[in-house]
Amino acid sequence: MKKFNITIAGGGSTFTPGIIMMLLDYLDEFPIDTIKLYDNDEARQKTIADACEIILKERAPEMKLIASVDPEEAFTNVDFVMAHIRVGKYAMRELDEKIPLRHGVVGQETCGPGGIAYGMRSIPGVLELVDFMEKYSPDAWMLNYSNPAAIVAEATRKLRPNSKILNICDMPIGIEELIAKNLGLESRKEFEVNYYGLNHFGWWTDIRDKKGNSLMPEVIRHVSEHGYATDGSSELEKQESWNNTL
Repeated sequence: MKKFNITIAGGGSTFTPGIIMMLLDYLDEFPIDTIKLYDNDEARQKTIADACEIILKERAPEMKLIASVDPEEAFTNVDFVMAHIRVGKYAMRELDEKIPLRHGVVGQETCGPGGIAYGMRSIPGVLELVDFMEKYSPDAWMLNYSNPAAIVAEATRKLRPNSKILNICDMPIGIEELIAKNLGLESRKEFEVNYYGLNHFGWWTDIRDKKGNSLMPEVIRHVSEHGYATDGSSELEKQESWNNTL
């Protein structure tokens, strides 16, 4: 079976080790030869790369890891690019969330004024990565996690309509696990869904068990009576204002 080469753009992110550990869980289905980390912050990326080296030494010593700030080195001869960049880092996220609050509106990184500001920073950064990928590995696909997901997805659709990009987010998976708990099920794998949208901007239009029975009435009943809280939820998640916002 072919072994794939992957570039993780935003390699200096503290989420990068988690992505690598996730990939290691599926090597039987998705074998990997080389993982390349790419970031424009060399010092930050080195710290993360050192941690990832330890992970690979323990779990997949045969796999190669390269950390680079050079686009040509990072994007040449790869099959997939996983992008999860944060343009402006957390210093700008703080402003995105606090400035709207001072004016009495939602302070959140994916919607409202903060989401728009973050989107205006993210769009050029993601487009730059798309251009690097298409220049150095024109057959590669990009899996883009970069927020604000809905804004970035729409921008790439309009500005790079022929590019091979899948904009994704794991938020629906987490919410589906919450739904499963609320229904008394072990896992989200016990039902099938129709879902449309991205990130904090999506809808479940149908949820059915494996026998085809609709679970939507019970989901709606639980949310209307209890919000999204489960028995294991934090005190914050049990607050009415939290559930109304969510």
